[in-house]
Amino acid sequence: MFRTLPRIAFLAIAGLVCFPVAAQLNMSLVGQLSYQDLRNSDISDIWGYVDEQGNEYALVGVNGGGVSVVSLAVPSAPVEIFYFPGPGSIWRDLKVWNDHAYVTTEGGGGLAIVDLSPLPESNALTAQTWTTGGWSSAHNLYIDENGIAYISGADRGNGGVIFLDLTIDPFEPVEVGEFDNWYSHDCMVRGDTMYAAHISDGFFSIVDVSDKQSPVLLGTQNTGNNFTHNCWVSDDGDYLYTTDEVTGGWLGSYDISDPTDIQELQLFQSDPGSLTIPHNTHFINEYVVTSYYRLGTTIHDVSRPWNVVEVARYDHCDFVGDNYNGGWGTYPWLPSGRIISSDIEEGLIVLDAEYVRACWLEGVITNAVTGAPVQGATVVLSAPSLIDVTAFDGVYATGSHQAGTHQVTVSAPGYVTATIADVELVNGQLTLLDVALQPLESFAMGGAVVDAFSGAGIPDAQVRFSSEDLNYEATASGSGTYVLPNVFNGTYELGAARWGWIPTCSSDITIDPS
Repeated sequence: MFRTLPRIAFLAIAGLVCFPVAAQLNMSLVGQLSYQDLRNSDISDIWGYVDEQGNEYALVGVNGGGVSVVSLAVPSAPVEIFYFPGPGSIWRDLKVWNDHAYVTTEGGGGLAIVDLSPLPESNALTAQTWTTGGWSSAHNLYIDENGIAYISGADRGNGGVIFLDLTIDPFEPVEVGEFDNWYSHDCMVRGDTMYAAHISDGFFSIVDVSDKQSPVLLGTQNTGNNFTHNCWVSDDGDYLYTTDEVTGGWLGSYDISDPTDIQELQLFQSDPGSLTIPHNTHFINEYVVTSYYRLGTTIHDVSRPWNVVEVARYDHCDFVGDNYNGGWGTYPWLPSGRIISSDIEEGLIVLDAEYVRACWLEGVITNAVTGAPVQGATVVLSAPSLIDVTAFDGVYATGSHQAGTHQVTVSAPGYVTATIADVELVNGQLTLLDVALQPLESFAMGGAVVDAFSGAGIPDAQVRFSSEDLNYEATASGSGTYVLPNVFNGTYELGAARWGWIPTCSSDITIDPS
């Protein structure tokens, strides 16, 4: 398996983080339903449902207090067909199993249950609230393929995960176990394995839940910002993807094929520098679809989990920057291929998406003389400009949604910058490009720090030459002289200081061996 050190991917122009990028990319708006108009309310999370005739629906959590069932029979004009009122709360999460919707909220009142089986013949749905579980509120839930509901963040114990069997009577869940080591903000389950996001503790856990009475912890892993909001696994169970719900937070990809030795593969963002906050990410067909506050809905190609590339987005939020507005949840698994997303203020959003494969560019940067890998080399891919920085092994990995001819620029401190033109990238294909950088020749230089009035040398003065990539420091001798033994030519800023003297600073100091 390909592995390197964890990487951090940036979108940049001329090496600087940039914002904004295209608001719409390979996604288009199909329809919208405003809950400001319908119920004078913001909304929270969203889920999907398909009836026995193949009709698609959106299930929407309404902050003003309730669960909204929406027909997508005409996706350009979504229509609410059923509403079950409940306590007001800005947190409401929904899942479906066996034609029943289950809804948690932090507003209290227990677990709301809606029987969806009469659809499409009848909109007169039966709904009730289950309140006999010894808890009143919960943040989230997940339901596995076996009809076990996993309740996260309930007001009981540590707020861990409570296991409920829904198979006996869908309106009367039966508790069969719990995992209460830490507070769980969210979780998902595949087979006999649970993946839980422990937001306040900053990590996710992997737990064997084959014995619901005795769950076994298999492993934990801290995430990029130590504020793990949600996690989702790939279909093969080898990789896990997370969001950190903080300003400028990371999405992360992890190799979990060995839960006792989890490997962080990459941390990545949409709109670096914009301060937007990721919320929920979900996996489908080697992509992750993510809801972003103040940004909207994004799609990343994760078929190479160490080289994740954004390939689509739709900005359905009027706000920018850092706060909790806009995209809350998203659901990408409708048979039509459409994505339904919830925007807190804008309501239900129905999207068409083109799931294009990324164009990947990977290789190794080496020293042209010694053949040794070059650590800290910057690789910039043009149009759109993306940047990656090599790890200790000289490996880089980047890519674009856009096929075509690109220019690649590679630079590193102490090396001649290399520019490679006409690098052809193709969607769904990997382009390998190894680059050998020619090392610059270093030389020794020296000088003296002297009193501006007397001309006498100043002993122990601190001298510093710095540029974007390089820093040289020296301490003057007793006579005020200093020597820097290995310097590369370039333009630097100079600073010199000694207690008792006024510090001096100069910019645009050119140093070369001549």
